[in-house]
Amino acid sequence: MSADAAVVFMLGYPGTGTRTVGGHVAAQLGGVLVDNALINRPVLEVLQWDGVAPLPEGVWDRVVPIRDAVLGAVEDLAPPSTSFVFTNVLEDEPSAAPAYERIRSLAHRRGSLFLAVMIECDVDAQVSRIDTPDRIALRKGSDPEGYRGHRLTTRLFQPPAGDLLTIDTTTTTPADNAARIVSELRNRGLRDRRSGR
Repeated sequence: MSADAAVVFMLGYPGTGTRTVGGHVAAQLGGVLVDNALINRPVLEVLQWDGVAPLPEGVWDRVVPIRDAVLGAVEDLAPPSTSFVFTNVLEDEPSAAPAYERIRSLAHRRGSLFLAVMIECDVDAQVSRIDTPDRIALRKGSDPEGYRGHRLTTRLFQPPAGDLLTIDTTTTTPADNAARIVSELRNRGLRDRRSGR
């Protein structure tokens, strides 16, 4: 399938680089990064979450209407020529497959090429990226050992192989990883509007 725009779904454990690499992908495509922090942050900002303290019960239910509004704007208001890069942590639980399919079907309804990208990295590298000022400013989790335990005890949802590109960010740069993703999109039929191909 050829397409003028793409929807890229960046998945992985916290701290593996989904937002950082996703930002580079969005920049290379001239698109928009919709990081999970963009959707979660309004609620977490109100709670002044420090990234470590336990969150109140029901907090994620308050995020649902924000996600609905953002995805509705992407589908109903954004030009079809705009590419989007979404990020999330989808744990291997019953809610994961519908959440994944929601982004995948959104891409198809927009006439966009869809690609899921699973970001992996060494657990020590991942944990070293957790407690950083930018994550704290974005109200992302910032408890390194808590996330080490999460990594060791939590399985992630695995997208269908035909949708998926897997990238290891342990020693590679975000820009190089993004270039690899964009190259995969081109190979799958994303037209380069700058060159007319």
